[in-house]
Amino acid sequence: MRFTTHLLGAALLMPLFSSAQCTDLFISEYLEGTGNNKGLEFYNPTSEAISLSGYQLQRWSNGEGTATDWVDLNGTIEAFGTWVLVNGQTEDVELGGGAISPAVDPVMQAYADQLDNPYPAPTYMNGDDALVLVKNGDNVVDIFGKPGEDPGVAWTNDEANGYIDIGDGAAWLTSNHTLRRKYAVTQGITVPPISFNTFAEYDTVSVNTWDGLGIHSCACNPNGLEEVTQSIVSSVYPNPSMNGTITIEANQTIERISIYGVQGTLIYDKRNDAAAQRWSVDQLNAGAYLVQVHFAGGSTFAHQVLVR
Repeated sequence: MRFTTHLLGAALLMPLFSSAQCTDLFISEYLEGTGNNKGLEFYNPTSEAISLSGYQLQRWSNGEGTATDWVDLNGTIEAFGTWVLVNGQTEDVELGGGAISPAVDPVMQAYADQLDNPYPAPTYMNGDDALVLVKNGDNVVDIFGKPGEDPGVAWTNDEANGYIDIGDGAAWLTSNHTLRRKYAVTQGITVPPISFNTFAEYDTVSVNTWDGLGIHSCACNPNGLEEVTQSIVSSVYPNPSMNGTITIEANQTIERISIYGVQGTLIYDKRNDAAAQRWSVDQLNAGAYLVQVHFAGGSTFAHQVLVR
């Protein structure tokens, strides 16, 4: 399967602001850890169980224009439930010349509902591989990364260069991180993005963190409020703001605040030198914003905010 140019041109930079769907599976967690500690979690945002028969996860490795390897998912995801796919390598493998492909941490594998195929397979991904979830052969359900693009080491936080690595010191996000889909995201990305802005739909968590696997909080679930699965809690208020001023508050020290406009333009970026847990930003014009709250250890949480 190949994506055509006219589809690329139709993509949105900031899918977080699109309308809710809650109709099909999407990737709810991405784990690119050390060695072969790699996996994905899929979420069922509907009120009915979904059979995984016909669903396939593809890896588009290193900027290739089509899938290089894939795995057929199996089993059933209960309503508002998850399905965890983890790399299946249970023993170290000698590659020759003294190199070793390490076994997956058994603690991580214990979270798995399904183990991936032997190498080559999607969960042998590195930070520069795009992943595409399809149904019934060619119906795209969700996309991680940008198929057909090799970002370098990984997709980054560098908006100026289209979130790709050009060696300018930008932080790698899709390598050596766990990424968790935001509570407000209710559907997968079905059109390849013009550029893959990781922060738009994912929170970043430290490498080799898998204690959130098996549970996902999503606005599609009517049975409760957002569950907080991390020790860090942050909020932005008032939302909507009526006077152009917002307050950012957290239970840990905020290291930095970045604010993006709806088209992905960086309009505010400031580091915190006072070890504060509360921060105010004023003189924001009317519109929709993505507020990124950065903490020690590389964790970043984002909030959608409206100013009227």
